[in-house]
Amino acid sequence: MTTSNSRDHTTIEGKEALGEGRLPLSGIKIVDLSQIGAGPYGTSLLGDLGADVIKVEPLQGDSFRYVDSAFDPGESAYFFGVNRSKRSIALDLKSRAGYEVLERLVRGADVLVVAFRPDAVRRMGIDYDTLRKINDRLVYVSITAFGEAGPRAHQPGMDILAQALSGMMGVTGEIGGGPVKVGVPIADFVGSFFLGFGVCAALRLRDLTGTGDKISINLLDGQVAAFANYITAYDKTRVPFRPQGGGHPQLVPYQPFLGSDDKYFILAVLNDKFWDKLVPVLDRYDDFRNPAYATNSGRIENRDELCGRLQEIFGKRPAECWLRELEDAGVPCGPIHRLEDALDDPQVIANEAVTELIHPDYGPYKVPNNPIRFENAATGPWGYAPRLGEHTDEILREVGYHANEIRALRDSGILNA
Repeated sequence: MTTSNSRDHTTIEGKEALGEGRLPLSGIKIVDLSQIGAGPYGTSLLGDLGADVIKVEPLQGDSFRYVDSAFDPGESAYFFGVNRSKRSIALDLKSRAGYEVLERLVRGADVLVVAFRPDAVRRMGIDYDTLRKINDRLVYVSITAFGEAGPRAHQPGMDILAQALSGMMGVTGEIGGGPVKVGVPIADFVGSFFLGFGVCAALRLRDLTGTGDKISINLLDGQVAAFANYITAYDKTRVPFRPQGGGHPQLVPYQPFLGSDDKYFILAVLNDKFWDKLVPVLDRYDDFRNPAYATNSGRIENRDELCGRLQEIFGKRPAECWLRELEDAGVPCGPIHRLEDALDDPQVIANEAVTELIHPDYGPYKVPNNPIRFENAATGPWGYAPRLGEHTDEILREVGYHANEIRALRDSGILNA
């Protein structure tokens, strides 16, 4: 894993002062009320790009601070993984004084992110119609599980339910097997990516109109959107998609095969051009020049026979031998890594896909780098996941609170001790 992109910055300004250039979202202030996965990771990515992200937590903190105790109780690895590049203030929003703090933050904000059910948002007074009266330039982002209207809008939701309802789990798993969740919380993280995409588009729209807007993102829609290559095909053919294990329902051969050393590798024949490159590799073992295999449609029709024959051949030599031969022939292929293998892969290292942050209490720890790279701006993570309420005083000073007022808020229990 690379450490060459290590960050030990405590402010965005500190990052820029080190000569890393002006960042794309410099000057953009984001008030982040979201918890768990989708919102926090999305706002972290925006923080990487230079936005000043203020994470407003309840007094006890984001609930996912407690999902594991990898660093300490209340300091989970999950939280550290999705909450970099931001500052934290812990605040009792149920109190009038706490809500007044939020109002001040909203007045100076460019973006506000919430991730609660619609009824909770209205009850808390943090709905779009209320907050745009405070700041009509505010870009308001609502993240829900299922949407803000419809029969499930009032229900609590989470990643696994979005995967289940969308059909994602219905196409994931082994052939003939039961439904399988995608290994990572893919619904949450797809939502994170749409959040960043939507915020940047909304800020551009504000440049054109002078006013903010509301963005609505839900985990269910994000998973349905991921079926871009399936939905149209199903609508046209009415042939349902079912789990294909490591294979692909629309491409053959495009799946794992097992070498004689019991190691799997991927053969990815994306089109007929690559099939034509594969056939000469196979000529010394068997005849694959059957016209039925010449097109992808024909290979789909003969999937079981073709892939069975291929597996019989690939099982005669170690995976590494096949990978060298296939790569030399220009046929797309690759090893199948476990996570620990992927982190040591030379290409992952060359890409600096993983970077290191330094926490003042726990030292260095690894996080994914921001995959959006600029030529002249260092857009990677710049700050460790903040301690609960670590930046409370400085954030309050920035919105006009004096020391005695901050002390009074703390004494009254509005702020964490």
